[in-house]
Amino acid sequence: MSRNYPSLIGVDEAGRGSLIGDIVIAAISIKPSDIERLVELGVRDSKKLNPHKRAYLYTILKKWPFSVYSIQPADIDKYNISMLEEYAVYEVLKNLARIIGREFTGSRIVIDKFGPTRILSSKLRDLGFKGEFIVAEKADMNYIEVAAASIIAKYIRDRRIQVLKSIYGFEGSGYPSDPRTINWVRRALNQGLKPPIIRYSWSTIAHMGFRVEKKNMRIIHKTLDEYLEKGIKGENRIY
Repeated sequence: MSRNYPSLIGVDEAGRGSLIGDIVIAAISIKPSDIERLVELGVRDSKKLNPHKRAYLYTILKKWPFSVYSIQPADIDKYNISMLEEYAVYEVLKNLARIIGREFTGSRIVIDKFGPTRILSSKLRDLGFKGEFIVAEKADMNYIEVAAASIIAKYIRDRRIQVLKSIYGFEGSGYPSDPRTINWVRRALNQGLKPPIIRYSWSTIAHMGFRVEKKNMRIIHKTLDEYLEKGIKGENRIY
């Protein structure tokens, strides 16, 4: 039962499959007593909400403790994406542990499954975590705390995409399934430009006929410990 935990922590991401922009990882901590209110407010998987509703819910959800980490395109091109996300999840949870203090120890953490979590659980134990750790597919549909995290991640990423559009003038959603985005990327590359917002290691770029420089895209680090030792560029915000 969720009411047995001092805190319910949800983690989700936005932008993993995009060709343009960063991946945003968000984590939020709620109380079991908050569940009913969040359900009444209409909190659910961000993909099922329109932008206006997400923006409205974000203004409410930001009152709870949450943390966000941004993985930049340059890092996505260099490192294994699942390991980058594992590192980012560790970072947002470490920040939440600082914010909520002793509640973190006995909390329930639920992560929407993105890939293998090789050693994340052991790293959480190093933070003093002794609660329940769940990695589940479609967690944003089945756990209200993960749905809340998905809204935060999606809202923040969408805001950043709007900023990138104003700077670089790219078109479409940023996803490879969007013809407007593909046409903009193709035009930019044909002109010899290399906007830093594009993920050049994506197969979409190769399918366009452009050569990808592989030497800068090998997997350098093998474990999360090495990530923590070396450090990965990113934007980390604590709320």
